[in-house]
Amino acid sequence: MTAPDIDTQSPATADRAQNFLDWTRINSRAITVGAVTVAVAAVVYFFIARSRAIESENAAKALMNAKQSMASGNLPLAQSDLQKVFSRYGSTSAGVEAAMLLAQIDFDGGKPQDGVNVIQKAAGSRAASSVQPTLLGLEGDGYAQMHKLPEAAKKYEEAAAASSFETERAFLLAKAGRTYGDAGDTAKARQIWEGIVNDPKAKAVVGEARVRLGELTAQVAKK
Repeated sequence: MTAPDIDTQSPATADRAQNFLDWTRINSRAITVGAVTVAVAAVVYFFIARSRAIESENAAKALMNAKQSMASGNLPLAQSDLQKVFSRYGSTSAGVEAAMLLAQIDFDGGKPQDGVNVIQKAAGSRAASSVQPTLLGLEGDGYAQMHKLPEAAKKYEEAAAASSFETERAFLLAKAGRTYGDAGDTAKARQIWEGIVNDPKAKAVVGEARVRLGELTAQVAKK
C-alpha cells in the first residue's frame, strides 16, 4: 500500500517564506546600498594599503641614498637628504629612522636642542611606536648634553619602561641611575640601583649596580 503524499510546506512555513520575500522587496534599496558600501570600503582599504606600501618603498630608497651620502663623508648633503626623507616620509619607519640620524648629527654638531626637537616631532608618527625606547633614549642624550640631567634621567627611565627587551631595559635603567647620581639625586639613584639588584632579569648590569650602591653607602658614611 502506497503512503499518501504529504505536503511538506505547512501554512506557517509558507507564511515565513512570503514574509521574507516581502521584506526583501521592501528593503531591496537598503540591501543594495549596503552591498555597494561594503564594496566601496573594500576598494578604499585596498588603495590605502597599496599607497602606504608604495610610500614605505620610496621612503626606504630615499633613506638609503641619504645613508650613502653619510658613508661618503658628505655630511651636509647627508643632512639635507635626511631632512627631505623626514619631511616627506615622516609617517614611515624610514622617516623615523631619518629623524634619529638627524638628531645624532645635531648632537655631534653641538646642537642638542635641535636634535631633541626632531626626536619629539618624530615621536608623534604612527611608525614611531616600535622604536619608542630608542627615541626616548636619544631624547635623554640630548638633555644630558644640555646638562639637564634630571630631565635626561627621567627620559632614560621612560625608555626603559617602554622596552620589551630585558637587556635593553636593564641598560637604560643603569643609564638613568648614573645620570641621577651625576645630578646629585642620590635617593633616586639608590632606588634605581636597588631595583636592579633585586631584579633577576637585570643580570647584565647587576654588577655595576652593586658597585654603585657601595659608592653611595660610602658617601653617606663620610658625611
